[in-house]
Amino acid sequence: MSSINIIGDYAILKGAGAIVNMPAPKTLYAKPPNNPKKFQIEGKGTEYRGIAWWGDDNLLPQTLMDKVYANPIVSSAMQFRSLLTFGDGVVITRKDADGKFKPHDGFKEINQFFADNDINGYLLESATDLQFFFKIFPSVIANNEAKPKIVQLYHKEAAFSRLEVMNDDGIIEHHFYSARWGEEDPPNDLKATPMLSPINPIKDIKYKLGLEPDPMNKVKPVKYREFVIPIDFISPGRFYYPKPYWTSIIESGWYDFAQKIPDFKRALLNNGMVIKYHVELHPEFYQKLYDEQKATTEDQKKTVKTTWLENLNNFLSNPENAGKTFVSKKYQMGTELLSMITITPLKNEYTGGEYLGDLEEVSNIMSYGMNVHPSIIGSSPGKNKSINGTEARELFIIQQAMIKAYRHKLLYPLYLIKSVNGWPEEAHFTIPNLELTTIDKGTGAEKTISQPAIE
Repeated sequence: MSSINIIGDYAILKGAGAIVNMPAPKTLYAKPPNNPKKFQIEGKGTEYRGIAWWGDDNLLPQTLMDKVYANPIVSSAMQFRSLLTFGDGVVITRKDADGKFKPHDGFKEINQFFADNDINGYLLESATDLQFFFKIFPSVIANNEAKPKIVQLYHKEAAFSRLEVMNDDGIIEHHFYSARWGEEDPPNDLKATPMLSPINPIKDIKYKLGLEPDPMNKVKPVKYREFVIPIDFISPGRFYYPKPYWTSIIESGWYDFAQKIPDFKRALLNNGMVIKYHVELHPEFYQKLYDEQKATTEDQKKTVKTTWLENLNNFLSNPENAGKTFVSKKYQMGTELLSMITITPLKNEYTGGEYLGDLEEVSNIMSYGMNVHPSIIGSSPGKNKSINGTEARELFIIQQAMIKAYRHKLLYPLYLIKSVNGWPEEAHFTIPNLELTTIDKGTGAEKTISQPAIE
């Protein structure tokens, strides 16, 4: 059996009784390549300006999804926020004489459109993507009648979506869709769809469908009938893709710390050993080692890493080396001189409850980063962490109040369709909250209709 056991960012050196922390350099939200490649899609005469990469490898959505699913706190909080945004689904409302909005089922054309397009299915998919990525890509399709109407609304999944490089006026003209990002550039199954202007999508689609004259007072309808509506939750300084606020838990290092706790405890259980040393490596350590050893292929890098770990294991486990000094290099990083290796002797006090205090701290911080109170999703481990029903209800109400801006974004396509199709002015759309009741009012929950997100 090998004396080296690599688990994620850790290596267990059984002979030496050492655990080596080997963090990889962070690349989240690194700058994308600044060399967009122009291309054409077979069968279309349009030359596209290039794909705006989402992340340094154009696979950031996939990376974020993997991280969400790999952590029970983040995945639970993300599901909670998505379902909270969905609320009780879309309700068609009408303002009564008393000024209150109440559900109304008398709009026959709107009801038929909702039934034909599974609007609540669209809402749930969009709510999930908006919480994950702060960006959604609703697509609308119009018919070919003399006075066109929108007949279809559906959700294009953000993970498979990319944007075209902006034109000289700073406008993104096309949305690209593919299930094969990362395999080819561009993928061979790529589909391009025109984007509506982010400045005023309602006006823009009316110009394109010939329903209104453009700013030059000309009516010039386009031939195509499918359009993507640009909708995102604004994050400052992002041109193409927003940066969700929740990703701060990754870039701050708390996510990695949370992932290391179960890895560390699993390593102790699986290896049945007492840890004597904790070895910390700088994130750039292995790259420096690969450069020195001229290792370029994955096999060469694996050999270099394993050989170095075996040498370290032999040094720390050899009784003859007791009291000797381990020499490591330092490297210049800007104005700092940083050590690549830090070896810390540990006291043998492991009893099975290691890092429980740290786990509670990181659980709370990650919940705060997700903007979900930890008591609502039960992310605070330990004793005496429960709350009473009144506190839970009030926390839930606060969470719903903070979700309104997201619902505003989700409902915008319906108001665009309302304007294009000429639906009645008194028709409005809203997403009802679920208001938890007290025991003296009965059990369960009751629906409350709030003001429409857009009027």
